[in-house]
Amino acid sequence: MKIRNLKFTLVLGTPMLGISGGAVFAAEEVHNEDRLEQIVVTAPFEQSEAETALPIGILSGEALQEKIGNSLGDTLKNEIGVNSASFGTGVGQPIIRGQTGNRVTILQNGVGVTDASNLSPDHANTVEANLAERLEVVRGPSTLLYGSGAIGGVVNVIDNRVPETLVESPAFVIQQSRNSVNNEEKTVFKLDASAGNFAFHLDAFRRDSENVGINGFAIDEFAVEELEELAEALHEEEGHDEEGHDEEEHHEDEFENTRGFIGNSDSESDGATIGFSWVGSNGFIGFSANELNNDYGLPPGTHAHHEEEHHDEEEDHDEEDTHEEDEHEDEEAHEDVEFVRIGMESRRYDIRGGYEFSNSWIDSVRGSLGFTDYEHGEIEFFEDGGSEVGTLFSNEGAEGRFTLSHVPVGDWSGVWGFQFSDTEFSAVGEEAFIPRSDIASRAIFGVERYKQGNLTAELGFRFEDNDIDPNGSCGFDGNATSLSGSVLYDVNSDSNVLFGMSRSERAPSVEELFSNTSSTTCARFADDEDLVLHAATSLLEVGNPNLSEETSNNIEFGYRLHSGPVTGEFSAYYNKIDDYIFLNLSGEEHEEQAIASYLAKDATFRGIEGEVSLSLMERDSGSLELSLFGDMVDAEFDSGGNVPRIPAAKIGAELRYFGSSWSMHLHVTDVQQQDEVGQLELDTDGYTLVSVYADYHWSYSNDSELKLFVRGDNLLDEEVRNHASLLKNFSPEPGRGVTMGLRFEY
Repeated sequence: MKIRNLKFTLVLGTPMLGISGGAVFAAEEVHNEDRLEQIVVTAPFEQSEAETALPIGILSGEALQEKIGNSLGDTLKNEIGVNSASFGTGVGQPIIRGQTGNRVTILQNGVGVTDASNLSPDHANTVEANLAERLEVVRGPSTLLYGSGAIGGVVNVIDNRVPETLVESPAFVIQQSRNSVNNEEKTVFKLDASAGNFAFHLDAFRRDSENVGINGFAIDEFAVEELEELAEALHEEEGHDEEGHDEEEHHEDEFENTRGFIGNSDSESDGATIGFSWVGSNGFIGFSANELNNDYGLPPGTHAHHEEEHHDEEEDHDEEDTHEEDEHEDEEAHEDVEFVRIGMESRRYDIRGGYEFSNSWIDSVRGSLGFTDYEHGEIEFFEDGGSEVGTLFSNEGAEGRFTLSHVPVGDWSGVWGFQFSDTEFSAVGEEAFIPRSDIASRAIFGVERYKQGNLTAELGFRFEDNDIDPNGSCGFDGNATSLSGSVLYDVNSDSNVLFGMSRSERAPSVEELFSNTSSTTCARFADDEDLVLHAATSLLEVGNPNLSEETSNNIEFGYRLHSGPVTGEFSAYYNKIDDYIFLNLSGEEHEEQAIASYLAKDATFRGIEGEVSLSLMERDSGSLELSLFGDMVDAEFDSGGNVPRIPAAKIGAELRYFGSSWSMHLHVTDVQQQDEVGQLELDTDGYTLVSVYADYHWSYSNDSELKLFVRGDNLLDEEVRNHASLLKNFSPEPGRGVTMGLRFEY
């Protein structure tokens, strides 16, 4: 089956609208041509992907099944403009145009995901890619119409947990697969059915894996030592006090290196969803409940320890009685942490509905509500066999989005909406460097679309109020305003050009504002002894309560050739961000732990992306297609220096053959060396990734199908150090692996 892969339309559109309330895009399979044509349904605008002015990419159907990974970043990492910010094999956050974390918003059926993934790079998000029916990637500053945290982009995960339509007969899917790189066993199950006006959905998954295999050693000891030397040089260059600084103590933390595998990289995860809806002729309303559990390890050397406090206690209590000394000895027995694991639990409840009017100025209304109860514990396992929860993170909250689309008025059509979010975040334990905080936002947004002849224009806005209350005398209350406009001009029936501009704002996040700050003085703690280590980054991170909104001014240009034997897209963008917030390493230290402070500096992001596909053969027996693609992004501070952890440029090619019952794809990606590095970063060598995918279908008369598939990843068994990962020196990407599986659909 020929699939149109994830392809991006590069114009600065105003895509606020219809992601709310569920699937904003629909896919129509054209079996006689073996193609999957993407139909974009951005209520109230409905057109093909080639006709929309949105910078959007869609991954669905067999293309999604072929590339699915255990995280969003892993699933999307080979698409143009997208990379993965891994933290070991258990975490993979999407990077869009060089930006991730608080600048990329993850949505599930149009509603924000409430978890702790944006607070630390070692926290996985609670979206399960294996259960997705389609992934939508929206890029560019116009994405701020989905929230002030989306300056880099939006990834919307669409599943059918709240059904919007009735099915004529039950639809059933079960899949079983095994991956050789970590002996992973994975089972996925889905069921959709209807009875009268009621639609039902059920899904579940489970996966278990062992340590991940690699080529060579897990820890790059030479790079770790070189970074330590750079840190010492920076410390001396900044003129910080060297008294009492013992160089040998810098190297006292020795971590056991492993060869051929990454230690503590095994994982297990499971989840289930049940949902139902009442579906009428003009609308629907439904409910779903989901539970997700995830247990994964952090590679050795990646999670700093909290041993100093125990030694200080020993020195300060020489005069204590024998009973107290015995208690202290018991505490010391748990000083040496052997490894750290994260145990995550999330429960989410969704309510969604929509109604289409007739004989009214209102075309349709849609609404979504999501309620989440999330927590994860960072569990420390000690050499004596004991364990304890070092830090417990929790995040509870609700988010809603409501849209109203009006009927066309002349050549204008549009949609307006309201969005809110209320969450309560807390962290308890030795890594509680962020105070318990109540976080809220309210926003109104709208987009109007003008279409006449070959010209399509869109204008959009978003006004948002953000409030963060850390339960003290300080807090944050600010407004973010986003405005955008785009023009799409059809050069002819086969091609169009796109141009867009926008001005967008992002409110600072709770960790950027209040990490390691006093709730009474609203400033850094007066005594550095009170600073709490962020173990995942091995930094004493200090927030800045005086931060204000980032302001992003963006220009984009794109060209698309969307029909004929040659199709393709090219796009370029320039994004100037005033008061870009980042974590600055100044060389300052406390007890040999580096201190980093959140600062705001102007920065500029610029990049190009492109893809072209050529039809090499079209016959009744099959078709052959060649695709060439590439992207690069450059990010610098206006005052000098590079923004850290920017992914390297990549170029590649894909050869795809589709037969009547089988297909085979060869994918080659060459990732360039990254030598434009930030402060306290090292150059990262380039590498070449080669993967192969093949499947065979057996179709039966009752509309059922059995598919056998096999996928080989990193077939050259390269040692892959991901420059965008904080763990590139401790945890390389997986080595050569082969996945085999069976999928049955009824």
